[in-house]
Amino acid sequence: MTLRQQIQNVLGQEDINFLLTNRIPRQTLTRFMGWFSKIEQPWVRDASIATWRFFTDLDLSEAKKQKFTSMHDCFTRELKPGARSIAQDTDCMTSPVDAIVGAHGCIANTEVFQAK
Repeated sequence: MTLRQQIQNVLGQEDINFLLTNRIPRQTLTRFMGWFSKIEQPWVRDASIATWRFFTDLDLSEAKKQKFTSMHDCFTRELKPGARSIAQDTDCMTSPVDAIVGAHGCIANTEVFQAK
């Protein structure tokens, strides 16, 4: 088993996943990551993108450009035309992003649905 698979197995444990996603101060972490992701020092950028690639199947071949100034620049990259198709079926939920859908549900009247 590779190191990546071992780490993913640990993070896939429900108790650990719950602690990481529900017991850390989200607003503080979100603000920190927003700040950190915009650092333009090459070693911070390269280490951040390498870590992102380690944990995900990040495919930068779909990007219009291949050089990024920061992790934020990479995260908000423009894609080549037609890189990711969007399903036209109204009964299908499409998420053409480098993320996961953590929750979903019907949106009706004044019901608020938050996606992040």
